[in-house]
Amino acid sequence: MEITGNIVQMTLTNPRHLNSSGQQAATVQQSDTTGFGTLVMDGLQKAADQQTEANALSEKMLTNPDDVDIHEVTIAMSKAEMGVRMTKALIDRAVKAYTDITMMR
Repeated sequence: MEITGNIVQMTLTNPRHLNSSGQQAATVQQSDTTGFGTLVMDGLQKAADQQTEANALSEKMLTNPDDVDIHEVTIAMSKAEMGVRMTKALIDRAVKAYTDITMMR
């Protein structure tokens, strides 16, 4: 940082800082960020897909047991159960955060 009189020359230390004209520096590439809502929806969709896969393998095991390995069914069911538990934990935390925020005074 250089100070001369009443003018202070600042250096850009963060790529998101604005230059003197109020624009981001041309050398900084705009990052492709996704919002929190998109991340949550993607996670919920993945959990639903895992549940669908586990159900399909379970049905296939019942209708044609020779084509399905029991280990694949067990692994798919475990993944689906973990996805449901993570989803439940996420929803519980979101509801708790919402109630905490609304109870602030």
